Amino acid sequence: MKLEKTFLLPTGRTVKIIAEPTAKNEIPFNKEDFDILIKEPKEEEFHPPIGETHPKYWKLKKLNPREVKLIEIKYSGLSEKQIRNTLKEFEKIRASVN
Repeated sequence: MKLEKTFLLPTGRTVKIIAEPTAKNEIPFNKEDFDILIKEPKEEEFHPPIGETHPKYWKLKKLNPREVKLIEIKYSGLSEKQIRNTLKEFEKIRASVN
């Protein structure tokens, strides 16, 4: 089961959060479980927040996967409140499915 939530930010950027639980209710969702994709107003496709042209791209190559996810969330433009609410919502969905 793939869980998705889309936010439209005041800047016009659209941010999509995607999570795919690996095991039923064994481990609660975590920020590091999210895949983050963004789409600017004039773009047609979603893409990762930090691409090859982003100044932090080469820094990501030196980091572990957990740190990469946290930096992607930071640069997506989402607030901590939005992330927390999404975590809660995904947990409720997962609990209702089981």
